[in-house]
Amino acid sequence: MANQDASPSPPQPPQQPQPPQPQPPPSWSAAGSARPGRRRKAWTISLSAVVVVGLAVGLVVWAPWHKVPVAPAVVHAQSPTATSVLVSWAPSKGGTTVDRYLVLRDDKQVGSVPASQTSYTDTGLAPGTAHGYTIVATYGTQRSSPSHAVKVTTIAPSPVGLAIVHETWTTVDFHWSPSPKGPVPDEYLIYSGGTSIAAVPGTVDSYSVTGLSPASAHQYRVAAKWGGQVSSLSPALAATTLAPPLQGSVPVHVTTLSTPGPGASLRAGQKWNDTWMFSSDCTSSRCTLLTHAEFAAPGFAAQPFTMTLTSSGSGYAGSAKADITKCGSINVKNTVTLRMTPNKGAVENGGWQAWSGSMVITSPYTTASATTFCPVQSWEFSVTGIHG
Repeated sequence: MANQDASPSPPQPPQQPQPPQPQPPPSWSAAGSARPGRRRKAWTISLSAVVVVGLAVGLVVWAPWHKVPVAPAVVHAQSPTATSVLVSWAPSKGGTTVDRYLVLRDDKQVGSVPASQTSYTDTGLAPGTAHGYTIVATYGTQRSSPSHAVKVTTIAPSPVGLAIVHETWTTVDFHWSPSPKGPVPDEYLIYSGGTSIAAVPGTVDSYSVTGLSPASAHQYRVAAKWGGQVSSLSPALAATTLAPPLQGSVPVHVTTLSTPGPGASLRAGQKWNDTWMFSSDCTSSRCTLLTHAEFAAPGFAAQPFTMTLTSSGSGYAGSAKADITKCGSINVKNTVTLRMTPNKGAVENGGWQAWSGSMVITSPYTTASATTFCPVQSWEFSVTGIHG
């Protein structure tokens, strides 16, 4: 066959290995495509770029959802007692979930409550002191900024229950109680009118004013003091010292009850009116009355007498000497005894508005001449008066 007749090709010399040729960097078209031999690699690189961009975009999208707690917008504070402040607030709105609220007094934390609680009572404070409170909301270790500060001053309550204990003609005793809203003060200040007249320790709850004038009106107030803080004054307590039983000009009605017998110048049942003058000298324990009176029975010349009356039981009594009767032509030195008591329900702050009593005039045995004498005799009278 022809192919079989063909002569074999002469042997070829071995080829020398060619050194590797440097490859040019891949190039892309305007559309970003690579050369055909590099297509797979080019797409891999492009995909990596997309992933990086996606991560960057993911960070931008995620960041706004990473919220922090927000402090309450509305905070209130009040002082229910002299040593405490009640702070309350509205729940936080916005931000992340709140698990606790922190209470700060003057920028220092004084309390912490769970998120379900929106109030806190701060105790152990001093009366009359000012403080600022803020609230911080927390979630785990995250904290909000402090809320706006609310200012409050603890109350400094004044004493209560000011009342009169005892009044005399020249003294007034009164007492009070510490306010239930405050601690025992360091001291109490006593005021008469608007002037401070005394200070007593905070453990004392009464005071006695002395050296007053009878029937004089006064007003007293008390303030509590803690350190340099002073409460407002208590409500005014009106007090009036006792008036003398009788003072000034007093109308008197006299009725004859008995006489020595037939021949006497007066008869039982005779009446007349007179006016007696009273003045007083009163201390804290007693009141003495000085009576400038006269005996002016019908048919008699008025005979004045002055008598000192002192307290006797529920009334006053006294005696005096006066020239009222005669034995012949001799003036007899009579003894006038007077006893007076106020009518029931007729005493107003010590003063007698109506009173009654008895007056007895006695005459000693008297010799008028060698042949004339007058035995011991007495006259009895009822005395009443309406004063004021």
